[in-house]
Amino acid sequence: MFVHAAVTSKLAEQALPLMPYLDDGNEFVSYDGLVAWKARFEEKGGHEPDSPDTWSARISAPLLPNIVDIGHKQMYEALNSVAFQDPETSPWGRATRELQEWLLLPEDVSGVERQPSDAAAVAVLLTAVYGDKAPFLLAAANRYLDLPGNGAELG
Repeated sequence: MFVHAAVTSKLAEQALPLMPYLDDGNEFVSYDGLVAWKARFEEKGGHEPDSPDTWSARISAPLLPNIVDIGHKQMYEALNSVAFQDPETSPWGRATRELQEWLLLPEDVSGVERQPSDAAAVAVLLTAVYGDKAPFLLAAANRYLDLPGNGAELG
């Protein structure tokens, strides 16, 4: 399964504001941010940016002893972990089914333009940060997702 770095970056951008307990230290350098930086560099010069495919976020998370570096590879692996489960028994519930449907969008529909649900994006980011332990945080994540007007809930 190929998923472009722009897509995994958008998932992180979508999920981070929904999880106030995760701190990116305002150092999240998104794919789009690196593309814009590269355009400025080509126009005006200065410090050359990294490739947009190397987007990154350094996240400080509760219950973890160290800061976690998240990038395309970690989000891609987390996306696989959440999406490739039986939707009926997945610890992520509806988020798994929504990710499966989103990953199988028709070829003429962009995964960047049509984002998955907030719950699905949060499930992927939680998995990128906490790995196999992430499903144990469903109740805490739902506390933030299940706000009026949000319309999203995991599991």
